[in-house]
Amino acid sequence: MTNNRGRIRTLLRHSFIALGLLSAFASYATTPETAELTPCYTKGLPDRLMCGSVEQPLSAKDNNEKISIHFAVIPAIKQVHPSEAILAFAGGPGQSAIEVAAVFARVLRYAREDRDIILVDQRGTGKSNLLQCDMDPLEAQFAFNDAALPIFEYSRTETQKCKTKLNTNLSHFTTVAAASDFEAVRLALGYQKLHLFGASYGTRIAQEYMRRYPQAVASATLDGVVPMQQSLVAIGEAIDNSLQAIFTDCADTTHCRQQYPQLEQQYQALLTKLEMQPASVQIPHPRTHQPIPLVLTQSKVRSAIRMALYSHTTRALVPLAISEASRENYLPLVGLMGSDSAFGSLAMGMHSAIVCGEDWPVLTPEERSRFSGTYFGLMMIESLDASCPIWQVDAVEKSFYQPLTTEIPTLLLSGGLDPATPPEWAELAMVNMEHARHLIAPEATHGVAAQSCADKLVAEFIDQGQLNTLDASCLDKIAVRRYFMNPNGPVLVKEEP
Repeated sequence: MTNNRGRIRTLLRHSFIALGLLSAFASYATTPETAELTPCYTKGLPDRLMCGSVEQPLSAKDNNEKISIHFAVIPAIKQVHPSEAILAFAGGPGQSAIEVAAVFARVLRYAREDRDIILVDQRGTGKSNLLQCDMDPLEAQFAFNDAALPIFEYSRTETQKCKTKLNTNLSHFTTVAAASDFEAVRLALGYQKLHLFGASYGTRIAQEYMRRYPQAVASATLDGVVPMQQSLVAIGEAIDNSLQAIFTDCADTTHCRQQYPQLEQQYQALLTKLEMQPASVQIPHPRTHQPIPLVLTQSKVRSAIRMALYSHTTRALVPLAISEASRENYLPLVGLMGSDSAFGSLAMGMHSAIVCGEDWPVLTPEERSRFSGTYFGLMMIESLDASCPIWQVDAVEKSFYQPLTTEIPTLLLSGGLDPATPPEWAELAMVNMEHARHLIAPEATHGVAAQSCADKLVAEFIDQGQLNTLDASCLDKIAVRRYFMNPNGPVLVKEEP
């Protein structure tokens, strides 16, 4: 290894380093080059970052065509460990890590006190050759009657449009294809060891990186774990369980039960009514408040409620939204629909590369039957059956689905109310991890470190490298926002049954 010890302090001072390191484990060839770093800023974060890029082969079989992989470094508050950094993997799949830098800076604020944070836009996202399909404006989405067109036909039509626009082979944008890009960034920056932090889908790419480059990893934290051997289509069961937890909790608490005595029945009746006849109404635009048409279908209701399950702030509105919608007052529900902007930022081309190359090819008849037992599971299978044959993504190797075998110290975090990656998924992921500990926050949703004391536990784990000494009792003390009893506000204190 060359004597390139300045790392981010040198980068901040000189704004460039020479790339003179090659990894024997990289599946894509890397070429020595000079990467110029420049000061940069990102939305919601006042701190100055340092941004740069590395050139990588687009295909493992052809070094001629290149792709620029962009990254940003959030500098440590104090440079106590200049040879180490935290590599944060974004979720989605399809999310830009740099675009959510403010989220990572908040979640990892304690760990950042003495280590830099590296954010890499995974190939196909953000500035790394963004693969984004055209999206209709919110007004068109609200007015569209999705019940009038079978999902298979709709998915096939939209996929063909997107494929024509992107005009690229999505086989170059799977998790396997992307793993070496992260290693190239580490080599470019000169860090000897990385502490991985993956959230949601980011836990899958983190596990693949651990499998491919174990010599580069000092520790790993997986928050909202996606097992290598588990299809993302299984998410339908997690959605149903998370929503059922609201119905059960409301029935077991005095004020909620009195205010919404038939909540689950109201929800089912609302879906049945809209399935028979969608509601066509005029509503104020969620942001501009100008009147716009809304065709409310059962699918839109289910999707709005599903996304509300991810956060306690929006979970608190679910009983009110259901109750009011059953009375044909759709404004609270529209508020939930309008707040769902996360999927607008997902690179749906890259998302399709992942699910069509990794999740769809290995669905067994038994899994298809099981997952089709939920609304979202069936919808996802039908959508993938329509779109994946059009995308023609090469299926990853069978070895990809083997659970990770590793001796790297690994902390796994799960939320008891998670509508995407429930605790049992983490148990699947850790079957072959020799030094792993799984912590569950019973009342957390998706992303435990963002809503609990787990952010401090992650920092302690990174600093000390010990799992058994972590005091996880604080995870039982999450302050949960209680349900809105009316449009004016929630009950903040949880009542006894």
